[in-house]
Amino acid sequence: MTEPNRRVRFSIAYFSDAPYTGGAEKYLALLASHIDRERFRPLAIVNRNPALDPLRRWMERAGVPVYDVSLRLPYTFRGAGAFIALLRRLRPDLLHLNLPGPFDSQFSLVAPLARLAGVRRIVSTEHLAMVPTYPKTRLLKSFGTRWIDRVITVSEDNRAHLSRIHGVPQKKIRVAHIGIPEPDRAGDADLRMELGLPRDTVLLVIVGSLEARKGHDTAFGALARLPGRVHLAVAGAGGLRGKLEEDALSLGIAGRVHFLGARGDMPGILRDADVLVHPSRMDATPYVIIEALAAGLPVVASNIYGIPELVEDGISGILVPADDPAALAAAVTSLAGDPGLRRRIGAAARERFEARFTIGEHVRRTVAVYEELIDGKDGSW
Repeated sequence: MTEPNRRVRFSIAYFSDAPYTGGAEKYLALLASHIDRERFRPLAIVNRNPALDPLRRWMERAGVPVYDVSLRLPYTFRGAGAFIALLRRLRPDLLHLNLPGPFDSQFSLVAPLARLAGVRRIVSTEHLAMVPTYPKTRLLKSFGTRWIDRVITVSEDNRAHLSRIHGVPQKKIRVAHIGIPEPDRAGDADLRMELGLPRDTVLLVIVGSLEARKGHDTAFGALARLPGRVHLAVAGAGGLRGKLEEDALSLGIAGRVHFLGARGDMPGILRDADVLVHPSRMDATPYVIIEALAAGLPVVASNIYGIPELVEDGISGILVPADDPAALAAAVTSLAGDPGLRRRIGAAARERFEARFTIGEHVRRTVAVYEELIDGKDGSW
């Protein structure tokens, strides 16, 4: 790229139609709020849905203008004309679609609409590429993906899933691992005091929405195998809370499971805990693991999908098979009984965060994809 072109300010429109605000929406907000504002001008286009109000607030706090649309493709094309008109008015240099699941961004059909509006460069991000497809949905997604220039994904593991399951050409795929800013050091939590626990309690924490794929039942099964001084704090909200409370009661661990609900002080909670357990059944590169690495907190996580790209087994954490409470309990036992091991793994975790998962590194890798298209380059980076 020539030096005069580097002084041009390019507008990037970020699109979200997720059914809720979760990690994938956090991805968009972090990217838009940390991109170089001298080089890029971010804006957000969000499908009307009260569940996306947190995303709107994140964007607005970062000074990113937010525009609402109403799309329900392919079920109805009502709203498509207004969306095309909005893009023609905003004239973004690049549209970045966000797909928490493979059928979001309206089965990727937002891309051909954007082409009709005159958008020349389109990028998408695929998070849960391992989700299976069906003939009709694959047909729709394949058509939408034809109009996308680059498909960013958050793990190397996702490459094969995108190609094999969803028919995305390998030449379009780029990997950019997620990253986070330095955690806020203000306002440390004191969970032991909050929960009335002795100081020598070994405190595990599991973080995430209360849904089946997060593996809370595996964590409960592991806790039932661990001694009474080990407790589990459950951070997150969701429809399974009632069932999980019943499960804890039936396993005889109700007094050692502490439901915290949704919390806004996660950095402090992670610094106060002894171990993060993440026994998920389906995840690509969960933010909470990177947040634990940044906090210097040992992680015990499922050895699935992109998680081994975050955690080096035996160095910056311990990986165990999914759906294996005994293996999870054994890994926690090795850490619970050895504070020195927890400190060594925590220090290695922090080093791994600093080397690979900062927000600066994430933005750099994503901007490299943008610049491929801005410069008209087709090569890999």
